[in-house]
Amino acid sequence: MSALKSANKELEGMIKNVKIQDIDNSQDETMDLMNVSNEIQESLSRSYNVPDDIDEDELMGELGALEADMGFETEGDGVTAYLQPDNDLEAELKLAISTVRANIIIESITCSHPNDII
Repeated sequence: MSALKSANKELEGMIKNVKIQDIDNSQDETMDLMNVSNEIQESLSRSYNVPDDIDEDELMGELGALEADMGFETEGDGVTAYLQPDNDLEAELKLAISTVRANIIIESITCSHPNDII
């Protein structure tokens, strides 16, 4: 019986600290958030008059025909050619670096003072 009385006292103390207005405000905020969430759901679930009976194979065929018309070829792994990495890039970088080195050497030879190199 003393445990019940102790629990009642604790509950009364907690209820004294609770303000009904705070609860109402929390409920109002929750309802506002739920309304925003519902609006977002409605926006995301809109139908854009896309028919339900779309044949995916037919669409893929049309995409393939469009790619062929546009001149996009695919490599052996099925990735469109323009998305493939440029294998010549490394060779072009090496050529550019060696050209810069050659220019530095030429400038150092033609300058009267080595400190004149820019």
